Amino acid sequence: MKKLARIATTSLATLEPFAPPYNLAEPDPDETFARGLALVDAAGAQHADLVCLPETFAAAGLPSARIADLAEPIDGPSFAALADRARTNRVNLVAGAFLKRSGATENVSVLFDRDGELVGTYSKRHPTEGEIDGGVTPGNTVGVFDTDIGRIGLAICFDLNWRDLWAGMKAEGAEIVAWISAYEGGFPLQAYACLHDFVVVSAVQSYTGKIIDRSGRVLTTTSRWGRLASATLDLDQRWFHTDGQAEKLLAVQSRYGDRLMVETRGEEHLFVISRLDPDLSLDAVIAEFSLIELADYLGRCTTAQEHGRRVR
Repeated sequence: MKKLARIATTSLATLEPFAPPYNLAEPDPDETFARGLALVDAAGAQHADLVCLPETFAAAGLPSARIADLAEPIDGPSFAALADRARTNRVNLVAGAFLKRSGATENVSVLFDRDGELVGTYSKRHPTEGEIDGGVTPGNTVGVFDTDIGRIGLAICFDLNWRDLWAGMKAEGAEIVAWISAYEGGFPLQAYACLHDFVVVSAVQSYTGKIIDRSGRVLTTTSRWGRLASATLDLDQRWFHTDGQAEKLLAVQSRYGDRLMVETRGEEHLFVISRLDPDLSLDAVIAEFSLIELADYLGRCTTAQEHGRRVR
């Protein structure tokens, strides 16, 4: 049974010495890196299961000419500090950095587990022209990795514009996608979450990092005032169509009370059942009320449609 997971995301407010965006502070990579570690500590105090820091977060606000100066090998001090924070706070940690590897510089997202062990590294497949001019080498793989809360896919910033990458993460079984970025990304993140049925977590150098559920709904955000936001999700939540089942909802709510939550989506004719009690089995609830999950219902409809075409 998958657990209830507390997910935390972050933002920095991009530091740039010009206006707009009117953040009139000269960026200092050491100070910015320390700010990121402090955010991890705060998320750890909230007992987060997953924490996300933005793309190349220590370099926020710096020009591409500084990329070579900030790149480190995987055994460098910045990666060691991130691993230590993951271990100290007992969190799964995703963070962005410039990596020196095999004579090349890569824009990477790294994933550490609760023991501070490196689970995986994803190299940005779609860097911008400016990054490439600054010496960044594009990656060529999809990064999806196993953790104790599920399979986590990694994507970075400009990757948002290539749909095949997101479909590839779904094909690799991603249940959560950590998209770390310099900018907010906007509506496409919600669309990807809904179309591919995974949670999307965005962590950004700018203002608004988001946690988006599988329906594309934004659960919480960071802001210019709050650099850390978190939400608890049931990663085992189930989706259903209302056809022939809406009349069962009150009985389900009466039977299980505060052990679960039923949410209805009127325009979509869908409803969602999530656990509030981690010991509750949703399989048992489904069996007790003979509920048909959305994917199974759509499969039955597809079979009926194919039969109808053959008869015709």
